Amino acid sequence: MAVPSNQGLLAAAFSEHINASLNLIRVALELEWTILTRFIVGVAVATFLSVVYLSLSLRNSKQPLVVWEKLNRPMVKLFRAWIFATLLRNVNPFSGSIDVRVSTLSKGFCTGIMRDRKTTHNQYKRISPMALATFAETVGGLATYSTLKKEDSANLANFSIEYMKTARGLLTASSEFKIPAEGSTNEPVEQEVVIKDRMLDTVAVAKLVWLLEQKSKEQ
Repeated sequence: MAVPSNQGLLAAAFSEHINASLNLIRVALELEWTILTRFIVGVAVATFLSVVYLSLSLRNSKQPLVVWEKLNRPMVKLFRAWIFATLLRNVNPFSGSIDVRVSTLSKGFCTGIMRDRKTTHNQYKRISPMALATFAETVGGLATYSTLKKEDSANLANFSIEYMKTARGLLTASSEFKIPAEGSTNEPVEQEVVIKDRMLDTVAVAKLVWLLEQKSKEQ
């Protein structure tokens, strides 16, 4: 009976060691993949439930800044612009006639974008002037209502818009609103909304006049 040489024994031991290492790596990867999969599914389910809960609880809110800040949660923030646009259409259905997304909203300040869609075109294949007016009113209204308390309200008394350039492509609108430090209820407050295109050229400038009902000041 032949006795295996030392070299043969070493080769066999090395082969067994490699196989054991590969099996260990395979088991570790399967375990990590299982944990990772469960984590991803858990995060996805938690995010979905959070989105549903926030959408239901905030669907009738007339305080845009409160809604915007509550959507600033981990994971949910990724869908904030879309969720906010959906909730906005629920409160203001006419805003659904354009494809608007809010990009920045703070107290007294709002910026938003409007994407070029065929549904907003006129017969000349340009963005309709009425779509621009709706865009300006939406962004201006958000900037205004972000300064009001729950019991306050604002009524649009006058609206005018000056068109300066043919509107095409992605548009950006920005507006700032400040409540007068001293003033009586229903005193007119003016506001300006500027709409620009991708080249940062001014497309239109809208002037809004609001009548504020500040019941919180009367209390």
